[in-house]
Amino acid sequence: MRVDGDYREDGYATIRGLIPPEVASNLFKQLQIDLASAGKSFETFAKAHPLSRQQTVDISGHFYRPLTTFLWGLTPIISEITGADILPSYNYFRIYQQGDICRVHSDRPSCEHSVSLTLAYSEGVPWPLQVGSVPVTEEGPCVDDFGDEPYAAVEMQPGDAVLYRGIDLRHGRTVPNPNQWSAHLFLFWVERGGMFEQHAFDAQRLRSELERVGNLPA
Repeated sequence: MRVDGDYREDGYATIRGLIPPEVASNLFKQLQIDLASAGKSFETFAKAHPLSRQQTVDISGHFYRPLTTFLWGLTPIISEITGADILPSYNYFRIYQQGDICRVHSDRPSCEHSVSLTLAYSEGVPWPLQVGSVPVTEEGPCVDDFGDEPYAAVEMQPGDAVLYRGIDLRHGRTVPNPNQWSAHLFLFWVERGGMFEQHAFDAQRLRSELERVGNLPA
C-alpha cells in the first residue's frame, strides 16, 4: 500500500493498493455469486439516481453484511491515514454503465471521511474520480461539471482508492465511463467525539432503507 498526496493538507489522497487487486476482483465475484444463490442479479438493484444519467446498481452494506464487515475491517487503516479517531458510518456497492457520469456534488454529514474504492472494470480502462479544490460549507446540489473550479483527476486500478473529505470538497466523474460497466465500493466514516459522531453506524439510514428494500443474504 502506498499513499500519494497529503490528506490533511489537501483534503484528499490516493491510496495505491488499499487492497490487493485479487481481493477486489473476488469481492465483486462473491457478491455476484451470493446474489445468484438468492435468486437475484445485479439488475434487480438497478435504479435511477440523481447523480447519474443512467440507472445504477446500488447495494447497501446494510443488506449485504460482508460489505459492512469490510467497512469495519478497514477502519484502523483509514484512521491511521487520516490521523483521526474514526467510527464507520455506512457503505455501498455501485455499478456504473458505459457512458454514464457521476455528477459533481458534496456529501451529507455521515461522509466526513470518504473512500472511493475501485473493484473492477469490464474493459480494464481507468475511469478517474475528480476532486475539487474549493472547500464547501454544506451539502450541495448535483451539477454536470466543476465550472471554473480547479480540480484533480485521479485514475485508479482495481484495489486502488481515493480518500477524500466528502462533506468539504465537491467530487464526481464528469468524463463518461469508457467501460461497458465499472464496479466500485464507497465507504464512509465519522470522527469519534466530533460534530458528526451521531451518524456512526448510520442507524437513521438503516431504518429508511429497511422500509424501501428487502434484505440480501447474510
